[in-house]
Amino acid sequence: MLTRMINAIQAAVRGFRGEQAKGDMQTPRLAALHNRYIESLTGGLTPARLERILRAADQGDIVPQHVLFADIEDRDEHIHAELSKRRRALLAVPWRVVPGRADDKRAEAVAAAVREQLATVADFEDVLLDMADAVGHGFACLEIEWAFDGGLHLPAALHHRPQSWFQIAQSDLETLRLRDDTMEGAELWPLGWIVHRHRSKSGWFARAGLFRVLVWTYLLKQYCRGDFSAFLEIHGMPMRLGKYPTGTSDEEQKVLLSALQALGHDAAGIVPDGMMIEFHEAARGSEKPFLAMHELCETGQSKAILGSTLTTDTKGVGSQALGEIHNEVRLDIRDSDARQIAGTLTRQLLAPLAVLNEGVADAGLLPRFVFDTNNPEDLVKLANSLPKLATCMRIPAAWAHERAGIPMPEGDEPVLGSSAEAGNDVGSDTAPEPATAALAATPGEDGASGYPDQDAVDAATVPDATLTALARDLLAPLLAEATAGTSPEALLGKLAEVYPRMDTAALEELCARVLFVGELWGRLSVQAEAD
Repeated sequence: MLTRMINAIQAAVRGFRGEQAKGDMQTPRLAALHNRYIESLTGGLTPARLERILRAADQGDIVPQHVLFADIEDRDEHIHAELSKRRRALLAVPWRVVPGRADDKRAEAVAAAVREQLATVADFEDVLLDMADAVGHGFACLEIEWAFDGGLHLPAALHHRPQSWFQIAQSDLETLRLRDDTMEGAELWPLGWIVHRHRSKSGWFARAGLFRVLVWTYLLKQYCRGDFSAFLEIHGMPMRLGKYPTGTSDEEQKVLLSALQALGHDAAGIVPDGMMIEFHEAARGSEKPFLAMHELCETGQSKAILGSTLTTDTKGVGSQALGEIHNEVRLDIRDSDARQIAGTLTRQLLAPLAVLNEGVADAGLLPRFVFDTNNPEDLVKLANSLPKLATCMRIPAAWAHERAGIPMPEGDEPVLGSSAEAGNDVGSDTAPEPATAALAATPGEDGASGYPDQDAVDAATVPDATLTALARDLLAPLLAEATAGTSPEALLGKLAEVYPRMDTAALEELCARVLFVGELWGRLSVQAEAD
């Protein structure tokens, strides 16, 4: 070994040049090595190298592609933020395990048992996040750590494994294998993995990930950032021009060049006598082209990930209505992500639990994992509209509960209040409230005049006790001040301060009902006169 080392040193000595012996170095001659902004921002990625990585993935070598995808999310904060929004949107969606067959006691029992077994998975929300990693990569693999407890096979944990740990089998370009330094790779153990393949776009396996769309804008944006960094380094600095007499040696020219470079960073330098340095007008330019290119790339990335830009940054433009439309587009994407993940969990986690622990052999008994992506109505609008609609149509209580996002009570489950007690049961056949009863009397039914009879009119009158209760609730803050000993004069001064705390919702609702009844009553009266 020592002999080889000595031979290598002797070969280097033979290549030694006189200039190097004088103390000259190689790197100062290559000014391009001094500022490698683009290389540091892109990790050495170039358009040619990116093209080679994508072509290799199309031919079955997916490892470099997914190493690049992970690097992109590490380096690009905008892509990371937008993908995080899309993945975490699933965490706000409630989910449930439903029976495979409706109105089947056995299917309901299996679903209930699997639901309890699934509850043993700690931090199940993290499992959903890990599976949503497939949005960008096209697939995500979670290794199942099984445990045996109380005669049941339970998933103790689900571990996310990086996409770079996997390869495509050469015999079947749609089959994932675990990398083990063989040509085909190791087959994934049955029931040992959850392999979620997410179709963010149409295409075969290696092209299904969203990063395939984002790689080019990422590269362009990093080049833009590198050029902008170089621009900022020299922006506002005067151009330095060195002059040397004819016949100056190469060594002295290098000294002048070093002095010019030092002036750019150290603001100090020396040159031999006879040479001079001139300062010209500061470098001109604008940051606008760089910012325009940067914004163009990020706008395209937001559209690709979230389907819009107003859900990301309005930049002071756009209306609330337009923003809601764009948000609806984002919700459509969320629902698609939820449907795909729910299908994978149904096939690769719930079905094994049902077969292993419940002995299910009938496919109709297998439970399903379902995200509830139905968006509940605005409760204030729904509460205002349902009583009015109930006067002219029968509304099923189940429908009202579904639109409000409030589950129906089961069995003897305690409830906050009975709608029958409130006199406003919009979904039952109980007697309607007095105002509705008055309207139910159609013209001509109670006499020749065609008007509702006096009993109906009296029934529609708001009771004094109701008005007293509403007034008491409305004036509660004011009464509290009076009870505390505030004088009438001081109470008048505090009226403006107390008013925002007054609860006017119930009184406003009553007034709206009275106006609604009055308008309909007037229409009935006009119709009766016309008849």
